Amino acid sequence: MRILIINTTAHTGGASIAAGRLMNALVANGHEVKLLVRDDQKHINRLRFVWERLELFYLNGFDYKHVFAIDHGGCGTDITSLPEFEWADVIHLHWINQAMMGLKDLERLLTRCKETGKRVAWTMHDLWPASSICHLTGDCTKWMTGCGDCPQLRKNALTTILPCCGRGKKDLSARIFRKKAQIYAIDKIRFVACSQYLSESAQKAPLLKGHTVTSIANPLDTEFFSPVETIEQRNELRRQLELPLKKRLILFVAFNINDNNKGFRFVEAAVSRLIQRNPDLRQKIAVVPVGKNASQYIDRFTCEVCPFEYVGEIEKMRNIYRASDLLVISSMMENLPNTIVEAKACGLPVVATEVGGIPQMIRHKIDGYLAHPQDSDDIAEGLQFVINHPEPSTLSAAARADAVDTYSEASVARKYLELYNS
Repeated sequence: MRILIINTTAHTGGASIAAGRLMNALVANGHEVKLLVRDDQKHINRLRFVWERLELFYLNGFDYKHVFAIDHGGCGTDITSLPEFEWADVIHLHWINQAMMGLKDLERLLTRCKETGKRVAWTMHDLWPASSICHLTGDCTKWMTGCGDCPQLRKNALTTILPCCGRGKKDLSARIFRKKAQIYAIDKIRFVACSQYLSESAQKAPLLKGHTVTSIANPLDTEFFSPVETIEQRNELRRQLELPLKKRLILFVAFNINDNNKGFRFVEAAVSRLIQRNPDLRQKIAVVPVGKNASQYIDRFTCEVCPFEYVGEIEKMRNIYRASDLLVISSMMENLPNTIVEAKACGLPVVATEVGGIPQMIRHKIDGYLAHPQDSDDIAEGLQFVINHPEPSTLSAAARADAVDTYSEASVARKYLELYNS
């Protein structure tokens, strides 16, 4: 089977990682796979993205603080004009926003696939395919009733003067909702949610009515992501990474540490409270933030901080997992974070907030700790549970075993092939 995987980028963000891993898993199981991404070096693609954002800002009451929170599918690439489209039996969409594929491009794609008998799958990394313009809906439920009067759009002079840019059921969110409904009616789409949480939400979405919605986890090479065998090997990694040898390392990973949704402020507060309760831990723990702007936090904790700016090298990231003692996730909303799977495969217990798909990934007090969202006190309890656990090796072994059982490449590839043939 010839499969064309489409994603906005090849190396940046969780969706690109998931798309690349699926490609490797399918190839390992004997299938031909190509990955098609937007070429960030081409000026035309950069201009498309800038134009799309300007259109939002000037014509649709777009609030600039939501620059990456919404996408109206205004610009993109006609995939059907490319030789890769003709080659493929299956078109598998992943994250296609930020001018990779616009709604017109999606309309052409579904029309041509219906004409040629090509099958279409779409892995959802957030709720954008099932909503109108937003990636994370938060507390808003308007995507269940057709959108309109979107809280992420603000009123400006043009939205007042021009009826087409109005509020209520005339605003951008309502118009895009109706457009998506028309497009999705063209041909069958096999939607895939990476988590049970997202799958349950997607199955309720009016836009996806009549389409297949299933849940398949992202694959992971659990041979590559694996624990070190001895303490000596871990200490050698710590020397290479210039990490303290004798401290318990609390790892936090995000593309951008300052991303409000990732909630690093709750980790700050949690570590502070942990040390207040256990003053002796001040000299026994260190926080390891990994991501853009990590260096800003080197003096923000009362314990040692060992920051790494964004790590793009997969082997280095694996070694950081292997060198650490636990991973903490403090997000306010998540789907199925790759970081949790990677950390568990490397034997790290995970302390994480109980949001989105995370509860299906962590067995409370067996291979980690599920904390209440936005609750620094409970995150501190989780950190203390792992750090003071009488048998830390049992937590590590349980984390590793669950990762291998659930996310192996062969298992995930088999589920996708069954979906393609449905």
